[in-house]
Amino acid sequence: MKAAFLDFDGTLGEMRPSHFAAYRAVAAEYGIEVSEEALASRALDDAWERWMTPEGAVHLQESASEAAFREVRVHLAVDRLRAAGAVADEQTLRRAGERVAEIECDPSWYTLYDETLPALDRLAKAGVEAVVVSNHVWRLPEIVRALGAGAKFEGVVTSARVGARKPHPRIYQHALQLTSARSDEVVMVGDSLTADVAGAERAGIHGVYLDRDGRAAPGGVPTIRTLMDIPLEWPPA
Repeated sequence: MKAAFLDFDGTLGEMRPSHFAAYRAVAAEYGIEVSEEALASRALDDAWERWMTPEGAVHLQESASEAAFREVRVHLAVDRLRAAGAVADEQTLRRAGERVAEIECDPSWYTLYDETLPALDRLAKAGVEAVVVSNHVWRLPEIVRALGAGAKFEGVVTSARVGARKPHPRIYQHALQLTSARSDEVVMVGDSLTADVAGAERAGIHGVYLDRDGRAAPGGVPTIRTLMDIPLEWPPA
């Protein structure tokens, strides 16, 4: 393999205590009662339904600038709060949504997994280029740098700036331009069978499912339990 594409949330790192804990904390700041369970009950992709195409969500106009994409994040936050049963006037919900959008771009809310940096060093030692490819916020490159991993990557590709979300091939095509590899020389590693495995394979990239929690993957899906097991050749040894 010449390159490895890696998802961020659930793969390289995560928000702590959690994304929905951030929502709940913000809601509490504005006197809104909402539970993490209610926030998590809505499927993530439902929020992107208005932008959905047969290949995945596309939001080119909203990704024209950081300010334009921030408006998307604010509205998504307000919609999720409403769906979770939050009761407040429009102005209060708007302020809560703005605060959520601010937190989502704050590196202090994120952490890398313990094996992330050693795994990236292993890839570098093997001459494998690493690229972050994630459905994420505009400032993901700054978050990765703040976490001390910026120099480990050829680039950080976030759907916010590309204008398309995995599994859409556009985001993979963008990432390929940052490497010297052909698509069949790349492995995509992530915790989503749809976005990271099926999406990558449709783009001619080898998909590997990261199964940290031991959930059973469908038969035939290449699966690893830790980033230290990212295959350096294909098919995996």
